[in-house]
Amino acid sequence: MEAYEYMLTLIENKTGHSISIHPETTMKDLGIDSLDLVELILKVEEKYNLTFADEELLQLKTIKDVENLIRNKTL
Repeated sequence: MEAYEYMLTLIENKTGHSISIHPETTMKDLGIDSLDLVELILKVEEKYNLTFADEELLQLKTIKDVENLIRNKTL
């Protein structure tokens, strides 16, 4: 899943180090706050011509949540 892999790359770049990200890893554990998440999602939206509703973004707590959202938008 190209968009999801791109999102992981953005997260690694944002946190400043390459880490092993597991599906249940939370944004909080990664040091990603709500503003960081919006910034990352905007980049994904722009690159892949996707649109995410604010309500969808509020549900993103883990990497798995991000993966599921992107998967649903790219099917």
